[in-house]
Amino acid sequence: MTSADTVEILGVRFHNLTRAQAARAIAQLADSPAQSYVVKPYSEFMPRAFRDREIRDILTGAALCLPDGIGILWAAHYLSLPGGRLRALWQLPLSLASLAMNPKAVRRPLKQNMAGVDLTWEMLSELDALGASVFLLGSTNVELRGTQERIEERFKRLRIVGAHPGYFRTSGDTHEAVIAKINAAAPQALLVAMGFPLQERWIATNLARLKVNVAVAEGGSFSFISGATRRAPAWMRRAGLEWLFRLLRQPWRLRRQLSLPVFVWLVARERLGLGRKTG
Repeated sequence: MTSADTVEILGVRFHNLTRAQAARAIAQLADSPAQSYVVKPYSEFMPRAFRDREIRDILTGAALCLPDGIGILWAAHYLSLPGGRLRALWQLPLSLASLAMNPKAVRRPLKQNMAGVDLTWEMLSELDALGASVFLLGSTNVELRGTQERIEERFKRLRIVGAHPGYFRTSGDTHEAVIAKINAAAPQALLVAMGFPLQERWIATNLARLKVNVAVAEGGSFSFISGATRRAPAWMRRAGLEWLFRLLRQPWRLRRQLSLPVFVWLVARERLGLGRKTG
């Protein structure tokens, strides 16, 4: 299941890097003419990836597949524990309890939670050091403008060479115009914030047509960077409770987070050796 470089969870291989290492690796991809893409799956969407071979293959085919959220770190930790089925059963509630009582306990074998936008800021810092060119694709017009302003305020060498909101048809003339706009800018890095799994599918489908070096799936990062969505207090982030903060502020997320018990069950089933039924 594990190696020095990757950790497999429900058929998806995660690269085992610190946040700083991941940020540097993305900058290196942006500076390379060989095309690649980066994804950051989190636990809410792992059941979908487990059921859908296409999505799973897209995630596994990425140059970097990075763990976003404490749930992924928990799964890697639980799957790495020694012992047979009986031991696995009592380890399950103990390992889940450790998320609240001692989050650091699950930081192995995976080294660090990328924490979505935290990685984005570190990546932008590395891209700034390169003087790299970046195109922003996704979110709303308001959040996109806010994101561009915040990035340009903070990073003086990084060049934002274009931006386009994420609400467009993924076929037809409008889509072709988006492709043409990106290619006219020819950025080294394309940041795509269109939500899972649309952004991952769009990147995998269109990367060969794009004049970019690396495309990075950003999820909701633009909402945080622009300030449209408030982040959890630092103590909640350290405790792995950012998901709870977001749920309390955005109750509509409850439907999405109902997939978390499914994720726990799928991970437990894999640990117990009860077989894998995937699409």
